[in-house]
Amino acid sequence: MLLNCFLAGQAFTGFSLLGGTSAQAAEAEGQQVLSTWMWNPYVIGQEADSTLQQLAYKGINRVYLFVDSSYPAPYYSSFIRKANAQHIEVQALGGAPNWVLPEHNKKLYEFIDWVKRYNASVLPEEQFAGIHLDVEPYVLPEWRKDSDTVIGLWKDTVSGFVEEVKSDSTLTVGMDMPVWLDSFQVGDGQGGRTTLSDWLIRRMDEVTLMAYFNKAQDITASIQTELASADQAGVPLLVAVDTVDSGEPGSFYGKSEALMLQELEALQEKLIIHPSFKGISVHEWDSWLKMN
Repeated sequence: MLLNCFLAGQAFTGFSLLGGTSAQAAEAEGQQVLSTWMWNPYVIGQEADSTLQQLAYKGINRVYLFVDSSYPAPYYSSFIRKANAQHIEVQALGGAPNWVLPEHNKKLYEFIDWVKRYNASVLPEEQFAGIHLDVEPYVLPEWRKDSDTVIGLWKDTVSGFVEEVKSDSTLTVGMDMPVWLDSFQVGDGQGGRTTLSDWLIRRMDEVTLMAYFNKAQDITASIQTELASADQAGVPLLVAVDTVDSGEPGSFYGKSEALMLQELEALQEKLIIHPSFKGISVHEWDSWLKMN
């Protein structure tokens, strides 16, 4: 297995997961995607070359790069051009919990508009390949007061996101999603009921499951419902682990990178039988680099 080779050799030799294959090409060929979130976009300025070397060393072929619209287009285009030359796909990352609320919803559309205008102003090899949405409204106080209302707003936000992106672009639409949304029932749009996780999965080009546990067996157990939905819908899934000091017991924070890679190898062996499983994501870049 390619991932097995990567996991066995990466810590010692920097062996690349896909041998120089881009994330899009990897998916097309049935190979695995290895992605990470880059919430700190400032490293792509003065530290662009060293950052790309580190990404390549770890075998990463996709980056979700947070967009700070105050930076000019060349700030992003230079990095994306260099990343594409190393077969690393870059998607625009944005989102905030309150984007689902009517008074803040316009920020979503401003973000989409910025990405589209940016892509139209640069060369093809400098463009974002997709838009990756990280909107987690369940942390809002409004969720604790009335989760049903917030879920409705979330569904409206996701529908609007997909419609706006797809109206005049071929950008990939993806989103982050926790693994416990299958505990909520919503209308399926066809007169029936389904889980919130299934509803969201069926509207995306791909979904990243935030399965923030540090044991392969726990991760696998937590995503069975989502895997079944994605297998049936034909929607690619990436499974994510966490390295951030979040205070949650399932984070790999404080543990060694070798241990994380060992668990990811075991996870890949368990999930490879699922047609929807397309790879692994590690949250997030800065904290990953600090692992022993």
